[in-house]
Amino acid sequence: MLEVVYFTSVVLCVLGSDAPCLNDGGTCQYDHVPCPGGYVSGLCSGASNRRCCQSSGSDAPCLNTGGTCQYDHLSCPGGYVSGLCSGASNRRCCQGDDSACLDEGGTCQDDSLSCSGEYVSGLCSGASNRRCCIEDSACRARDGTCQDDSLSCPGEYLSGLCSGASNRRCCIGADSGMCSNVKVYSRATWGARDPTSVSAISTPVDLFFIHHTTGSRCYDFSTCAAKVRNTQNYHMNTKGWSDIGYSFLVGEDGAVYEGRGWNNVGAHTSGYNSQSFAAAVMGNFMTTKPNTAALNAVKNLIQCGVNLGHITSTYRLYGHRDVSTSSCPGDALYNEIKTWPDYSTVAP
Repeated sequence: MLEVVYFTSVVLCVLGSDAPCLNDGGTCQYDHVPCPGGYVSGLCSGASNRRCCQSSGSDAPCLNTGGTCQYDHLSCPGGYVSGLCSGASNRRCCQGDDSACLDEGGTCQDDSLSCSGEYVSGLCSGASNRRCCIEDSACRARDGTCQDDSLSCPGEYLSGLCSGASNRRCCIGADSGMCSNVKVYSRATWGARDPTSVSAISTPVDLFFIHHTTGSRCYDFSTCAAKVRNTQNYHMNTKGWSDIGYSFLVGEDGAVYEGRGWNNVGAHTSGYNSQSFAAAVMGNFMTTKPNTAALNAVKNLIQCGVNLGHITSTYRLYGHRDVSTSSCPGDALYNEIKTWPDYSTVAP
């Protein structure tokens, strides 16, 4: 009976001293015996030639996911996955903490794989080449930034353009580099199509025309941006123009939307396109004029053009109807601009 107890104690001692190898899913044996997965030293008790034979199955599937193979009675912050580790069935893959990547709407993967967005380091568990692929291309295409919508956004939040949770939305900021005195949204921000051709305009010009688009009015970025896209589609698809016709459009959200901009000839005022810029206020202003936010945006846009050297300081302001048979920019808006100091009663 004493011999049995002694033998059992020896076996338990040996097994315990081989724990580092067993925990790696290996088997301790003398290294003259063939080993399908290769030997690792220092994990087994006994002589130096008694080494840890790694399983041919290997732990690579687990490691490739950023996990660690261990016995599943141990604590695991990310949860266990079966079938990815060599060794016993209770030796499973403990998933690492990828929450930093997931919170950004990304996916942790080997950076040799294709990522339609961009890779960011330091957000994933595992090896250094396991990085966070963040696919926010739809937001970035509009010069936006995906972030938690509880954070401050200098412009507007748009939904549906960012990966991740519903509160991770695209912050569209105004394009500060154009005009510091008025919020101007770039073509990329409102989702413009590429023009089929462009012609450079010679500046500074000394004429500026005011238009209205007719149709409904808009008071927020999403609605105004959609109206600008619809206007561009109408000008390109129906009229056959190379781009949206106006130099700029203005919403009653108090913002300006870049059309052909300061550098290109527009298609807004027949006979004067190559020597003028034009802003169209979105809506029909026959009976009521635009709100103060829109009117101030128009004034500040013109002053911005003067400050940047695109418009002469002695420019002359006109309504579209001053050089056409059109009722544009509507009676109410036309009567308003006639009170502005740079409105000219002399034909251009």
